[in-house]
Amino acid sequence: MEKTILLIATFDTKESEAIFLKDRIESRGIRARTMDAGILSSPRFPVDIDRREVAKRGGMSLEEALATGDKGICISNMVRGVKILCRELYEQGRFDGVIAIGGGQGTDIGCTAMRGLPAGVPKLMVSTVASGRATFGPFVGTKDITLMHSVADMQGLNFLTKRILDNAAGAICGMVENIGDVVFKPHGTPLAMSMLGTTTPGALRCKELLERKGFEVVTFHQNGTGGIAMEDMIRNRHFQGVLDLNLHEIGDRFVGGLHAAIRDDRLEAAGDVGIPQIIVPGSINYQVLGPLESLSSEMRARRLIVHNSYLTLVRLTPDELQAVGELVAKKLNRAKGPTKVYIPLRGFSFPDRENLPHWEPEGNQAFIGSLKANINSNIPVTELDAHINDPEFIDPVTEAFLTMMPENESK
Repeated sequence: MEKTILLIATFDTKESEAIFLKDRIESRGIRARTMDAGILSSPRFPVDIDRREVAKRGGMSLEEALATGDKGICISNMVRGVKILCRELYEQGRFDGVIAIGGGQGTDIGCTAMRGLPAGVPKLMVSTVASGRATFGPFVGTKDITLMHSVADMQGLNFLTKRILDNAAGAICGMVENIGDVVFKPHGTPLAMSMLGTTTPGALRCKELLERKGFEVVTFHQNGTGGIAMEDMIRNRHFQGVLDLNLHEIGDRFVGGLHAAIRDDRLEAAGDVGIPQIIVPGSINYQVLGPLESLSSEMRARRLIVHNSYLTLVRLTPDELQAVGELVAKKLNRAKGPTKVYIPLRGFSFPDRENLPHWEPEGNQAFIGSLKANINSNIPVTELDAHINDPEFIDPVTEAFLTMMPENESK
């Protein structure tokens, strides 16, 4: 079957660029299906999905939206319409990949549509704002969106914008060329695992032990987005069990650190869908802040380590950890499936070990005491006299998880 790429653009301001991109895609033997998200005027060239259809699917006719005189309302209506249509067209098999071009508003429109598609669908956003100090997390979310900086503004065609758009056409065409030819499926029972650099040795040992037993382990970096991506995939039933070895995003969100979970539902999906889970408070006892010189005097007075020239890891206080322990317990109390908690008494992360900079057992005990005081009695909490990265901790945790999984699932 002929491959198709959905091309999203505001044709009222980006028509010449969109038509050029369409031609460059189709010169490679792949069809480009166009969608107009503009509001100011009709395009000079025909499009496959016009702006009136997009506006209607957003909830308001184009005339109704324009009559409000509110640009924000008009844009929001088009964003909704593009997202709905993009998802529907994909589910109907009408395209294999999606590309969008735009500035700030066009990037919002294109990325919103892309975030509504499953992981693995080729997604490319050519954006004038894909650089600088702007935060791109809200645009990308938890999806595999590829960003291409346009360098020059998308205001007409010239030797530079033509080169950028031709590269973009080549990139998205390359992504879709083999769609359907190779189907990637788990080689074993799929599991999710959380980890971070400060718990890497233990996590990798656990992963290796599980893979020997026939599991396929997908790891998620706890940088604020990784854990939420894991939650989304758990809810979409991609995994049959979870080893949540690192809860850093929860502690960081509580105190407003740079690696805070981007949503508040971290540590809830496995419990909601009822799959087996083991919980370990890896890296929950520090927050990620900026360069050392940017920290307040109060933060500098705490136990900390300079991770690199951009990031500093600062211990949470015992009071903060007590509150975080209560929060974790409340989340786990909702679990509908098998749930166990394991606590490493000799430290929650690499620098949290005796004689290392983050070692502060009073804070860890504040977390442990609060967790145990608030968690349901039917959820076992096991304390082991070992560090989180020690085999003496990871091996019993892995064995316990294996007993929670149905025997026939790990063969």
